[in-house]
Amino acid sequence: MVFIQLIEQLQSLSNLLIILDDNQYTRNNRLLGNASIGGHTRHIIELLKCAVDGYYTGNVDYINRSRNLTLESDRIAAMRELENLQSLIIKADRDLKLAVESQAPPAYVRTTFYREIVYNTEHTIHHLALIRVALREMNLDIVSDDFGVAHSTIKYRYASQ
Repeated sequence: MVFIQLIEQLQSLSNLLIILDDNQYTRNNRLLGNASIGGHTRHIIELLKCAVDGYYTGNVDYINRSRNLTLESDRIAAMRELENLQSLIIKADRDLKLAVESQAPPAYVRTTFYREIVYNTEHTIHHLALIRVALREMNLDIVSDDFGVAHSTIKYRYASQ
């Protein structure tokens, strides 16, 4: 189903957060424009929360999302939110409106909940790849070779061996 890959990615992030200490989680990384693993984790959570909230309101708005800076500095809070979101994303598909950048008035395009789940899956993989860069910069070899890699790429790698 459409949720499986996203749940796997969120679980791999949760597994990483268990291993990291607080300093590693909050450490700014020059290779990431001084962002931290915590910052990338917060960003992943916030966008996914927008999709889930949009399911109920009918409007997904990534642009005007609230930013919870606690998730950037508190690994445990981030892990709780990741666990909570994993259960909240499993829903039937439905039509939604997606807010897009515009002058005034607000503009929307049509989308669906499943389309936003697919977007969040790809978005999460992208940020996990950036987190992997931070781990390498800290000389931490603590994630699998598949961490931050798209499912299609993993399948291709194994098929070509």
